[in-house]
Amino acid sequence: MRLRKQALRATQRGMRRKLPSAERRRAARRAAARLLRWAPLRRARRIGVYLPKAAELSTAPLIAALHRAGRRLWVPVAAAGGAMRFAPLRKGTRLKRGAFGVWQPARAHPLRSARALDLIVLPLLAFDARGARLGQGGGHYDRALAATHAARRPLRLGYAYAVQELPEVPVAGHDCRLHAVVTERGLRWLR
Repeated sequence: MRLRKQALRATQRGMRRKLPSAERRRAARRAAARLLRWAPLRRARRIGVYLPKAAELSTAPLIAALHRAGRRLWVPVAAAGGAMRFAPLRKGTRLKRGAFGVWQPARAHPLRSARALDLIVLPLLAFDARGARLGQGGGHYDRALAATHAARRPLRLGYAYAVQELPEVPVAGHDCRLHAVVTERGLRWLR
């Protein structure tokens, strides 16, 4: 399974990089607009969101709109021992490059676990209709969400380009599934 996932990651990264930048920007605006109308997001008090890296679907339009609405945002940071925790992201927060080149607040305090959040917007390389998610391969989100695996909280929302949907994504027992996914084409609950 490990080799199958590695090959799929390489294919999906290449596909994502080939998307024209104008198409990526348009998809990010459309996905954000769709998500902002979603009732569970409007009810969520503490929202986890990633800061995009490389060709990931940009969360910049979503973050800007949520900040304008006065929402409390939290972003992943690498904590002691490589564990993923979440730090507040306020408007104007100074950022620095953290582990794996991912942007994070320069002053990551206070830190919260995934369990403290109501909803987490997750990056991904691929997803399927069963809620399977293929991440970058480090397992950071899976470990952070392990204690919430069977729970409805936090809601796990995949944030992706529509072309990232596959008929089937290979999953291992420790892989956390998504509750829903949003793309530039729409938002839907997953099985």
